[in-house]
Amino acid sequence: MRRFILLPFLATLAVPGLALAQAAPNPPPAMQAPGTPPGPPVQGEHGHLAMEQKMHNRFNAANITHDGHLTLAQATAAGLKPVVKHFAEIDTAKRGYVTFNQVQAWHMDEMAKRLEKKAAELRAAG
Repeated sequence: MRRFILLPFLATLAVPGLALAQAAPNPPPAMQAPGTPPGPPVQGEHGHLAMEQKMHNRFNAANITHDGHLTLAQATAAGLKPVVKHFAEIDTAKRGYVTFNQVQAWHMDEMAKRLEKKAAELRAAG
């Protein structure tokens, strides 16, 4: 008699665990609109998407007005040192604020400069 009670009980404990184990991972979140809570980091090729999501999360956290515009004061208060140091370079329109896309474009430009320098060094080395 105990077998008939114990077996269904154990099955009910195992089913939720199996459902969780088979759950598909969430698809990568699209760029979020200003003011929306940040999503979980996403792992992409070589961590690029995860890094981008982390940068976006930090931008959103620093943007306390949730208007998509990060001022120098907000960047300073949030400790975004690269943005603070290069704010004038990033704010090409001289509006007194930067957007996430401007920060990301500046970051990519800086990466491209470093890669071009490294490529030139490799070419020179033969």
